[in-house]
Amino acid sequence: MSEFRRSSFKSPGPSRAPTPVASRYKQPRFAYQDSLEVPVSRSHSRARPGRTVEIPFTDPINRQANLNKVPPTGPLPKSEKDGIRDGSGEETSENARVWHIYNDEAHRADTLMTDGWSRSIDVLLGEEDKSSRYQPTELFQVFTGLFSAVLTTFIIQSYQLMLPAAADTTNVLLVNLIALQFNSTEPPSIPSGPQSTNVQIHWVNGLWFSALACSLSTALISMLAKQWLQAYLPNVSGSPRHRARQRQARFMNLEAWLVPEIINALPLLLHVALLLFFAGLVVLLWSVDLAISLATWIIVLFAYTFYFASIGVALLNPACPYQHPIADRLRLWLSPDPKSPPPPIFVSNHKKQPFEDPGKYIYDARASVATFEDAIDATALAWLFNKSTDQAVVSAALQAIAGLPRDFSALRILRDAGALPLIEHGFQNCYHKDTTVDLQWHLVDAESAELYCRAWMRLTRGTAEQWPFDIVEPLWMLQDDTHPDAAAIASCAVALSSFDSHMSQWELLAYLARCTAGETQLSETTQCCILDSISECLVRWEMPLVVIEDTAVRAVPVLLRMLHLTEDLPNSKVRSAAALALYIVTCGEAVDLGLYMSEEKRRREYCELMIEALSAIVATPARFGVHDALLDIVGAELARLATPIVAQSERSSLSALYAAGRIAQGNVPDSVLADVLHLLFPPALTQPQQSVFVTTLIETLETSSHPDITNWAVRLLEVLLSRCSLAVLQAFVESNGINAVVRAARAGAVDSRRLQIDSLRTMCAFIASTTREYKTTPTSHPTLDIHIEALLQSDFFDTLCSIVASRRWWLFEVSGHWLPAIVELCRIRPDAKVWLNVLKTFKEFAERNVGEDGYSETLSHLEVIKKVSEEDSTPVSAVEVSGDYYK
Repeated sequence: MSEFRRSSFKSPGPSRAPTPVASRYKQPRFAYQDSLEVPVSRSHSRARPGRTVEIPFTDPINRQANLNKVPPTGPLPKSEKDGIRDGSGEETSENARVWHIYNDEAHRADTLMTDGWSRSIDVLLGEEDKSSRYQPTELFQVFTGLFSAVLTTFIIQSYQLMLPAAADTTNVLLVNLIALQFNSTEPPSIPSGPQSTNVQIHWVNGLWFSALACSLSTALISMLAKQWLQAYLPNVSGSPRHRARQRQARFMNLEAWLVPEIINALPLLLHVALLLFFAGLVVLLWSVDLAISLATWIIVLFAYTFYFASIGVALLNPACPYQHPIADRLRLWLSPDPKSPPPPIFVSNHKKQPFEDPGKYIYDARASVATFEDAIDATALAWLFNKSTDQAVVSAALQAIAGLPRDFSALRILRDAGALPLIEHGFQNCYHKDTTVDLQWHLVDAESAELYCRAWMRLTRGTAEQWPFDIVEPLWMLQDDTHPDAAAIASCAVALSSFDSHMSQWELLAYLARCTAGETQLSETTQCCILDSISECLVRWEMPLVVIEDTAVRAVPVLLRMLHLTEDLPNSKVRSAAALALYIVTCGEAVDLGLYMSEEKRRREYCELMIEALSAIVATPARFGVHDALLDIVGAELARLATPIVAQSERSSLSALYAAGRIAQGNVPDSVLADVLHLLFPPALTQPQQSVFVTTLIETLETSSHPDITNWAVRLLEVLLSRCSLAVLQAFVESNGINAVVRAARAGAVDSRRLQIDSLRTMCAFIASTTREYKTTPTSHPTLDIHIEALLQSDFFDTLCSIVASRRWWLFEVSGHWLPAIVELCRIRPDAKVWLNVLKTFKEFAERNVGEDGYSETLSHLEVIKKVSEEDSTPVSAVEVSGDYYK
């Protein structure tokens, strides 16, 4: 039983492969760059049961011209802030409404954030805040003032205990004087209280000086933080999206550099300073009075027990009023928010990150490598729908995802931020679920539902995500909506979740057919969405061959009509999308859809795709349901591609003009001449034209120093000299071609290693053709003797030996291309003086490449040269020359 594959489209013909049994399905043929292909379960289709599709037929040639041209994109709405919706597909353009909303929300959030931080810093610095209603700063001024005064007083007293006191010396002298007056050998005893040891004094001073350092450090860092906050809110001009990107970049850098953590940690320094002061006080009193020391220690212990308990309660219960920055930070560390998007500094790198859930992703060439601009846009939208509490703002951010470009590279950020379940919830909110009678759904907002559908498709493109079953009934209801764009988008969502149902894909073709017939009007965004969905369905289908071929008969006429209707819009995205779909359905190639996400890529390869697709249709038009008027469309489209086709078919004319000197240096720019030589490679010339062409190439080599011209001229000479006629060899020698190519080889030593290889190959081709002519000519050959003598008298062998000795070459290149021709030349002229240097140079080269491919062949060639040059020093005749190199 034959395997049915989409690659069968590649060989069109009248015969058709036998239809396989219905239980066998083709393998998925999609290929995405850096893809991760996994089996996807499609056991539950989202296609609506019992839905039928009719694709209307319309002759596009007989219809009124330009009846349904793709409408150009109009100007954006003026009143974006008033809630007027953006144009279809313009939801994230430069002046889109979502960026106005983002800027307003960000301004309010940044104002509250910076004002809160600024007031907190003012409290730490003891500055007066007259804008505060309750004036809490005055209380803190009293606290910081009392703390500074008490700390300074205690430090002054404790520091004096570390210095030698003059009063102590005086007291000792007085005691000794009294003892002398009383003629006593022992001084009288002086009553004294408890004394602190030197160790305790040092501990006390260390703790209190550390407390003073903490308080002063708090003031220094607070002043720096004030400057950071002033730099965070600069005045930025430009479009709304530019201002949003600038703000989001500053915000992400603010978090990446831990500025919030630093500012929130400033009060901790004062808390630490107070703790150090209490610790020093307890140490000081411990040896003086135990009761007072215990009382002080109990009070301090109670205060800090309450301090740490308040942090613990706030950590366990976020609703507790005992809020503290430490509790907030610990809560983030212990249970990080999965919806928080990573900063651009982490997502803009080019290292591939592994997928957390391989079964969730089929292909996604854009999941790991995100451009900086796309990462900023994604994090801005994620910040908006995660941080805002206004449902209208969240809806606007989620709906804006529908307007992201096809090649948006940061969709992974939005998926990781939790956008997909929010979009599904927002889509559900566009309906009213009547629970009184049979749980019926009633559509409330069709336009919002369409935006949510497009956003869902944008996020799930290239993943194994399918539309949730619990809201599939509202999706079917949207398919029946009177608004054609909303119904078509809903059908796209159904088709992308129903790869095992061809009817859902045929319904997309029906929408395009009605659009080309003038029965309905669809926006350019909707048409592109339908065409992209068709391409993905065609690539990922798992259908029997008979269904695939039936689809080709239905799809090709519709796609041709789409191309006909957009003939006046060469830059239309619809045209490039239709060309890609037509190529997939006609040629059946394994297309890497990840490469065609970019519109620039599609337009760059538009001609190539169209030529192959239209050629396949012309070969077997009946196979694709193309006849009569549709063939006229194919002819018109091929006529528009005449320029690249003529460039390939008119090479003979270019060759004649170049050989005649009409296209030469001075007549055309060097870049144009290089392009012409590139276009003429490989040359397609008759025997009489080759000699003139070689002469012109040698003139070009001698007069031009342009690297591209030199490269292509040498490559053309190599092809022309390979197994050429005697006339071509004579033209090459008489036009000084040997010296010109040798000069190019020397230039390659500085400019291009590739030029060296091509030059040596050209010379070896000349030698091979000369020796072949020498062996096949039964009579004398004075012309060939002149050619060989000119070669031996030139600098070729010196240049060859210097090139071989100076660089490391691929040994197979030497043994397979260079030495065989040189061996045959040695057989003809074994008495030449060059062979000794050749043997020495190539022998040393071989010794540097022992064991590599071509090593044994190189030694064999060198052994032949050595044997021939040593045994016979006289020229041999053509009859005596033997060898199987040219057989």
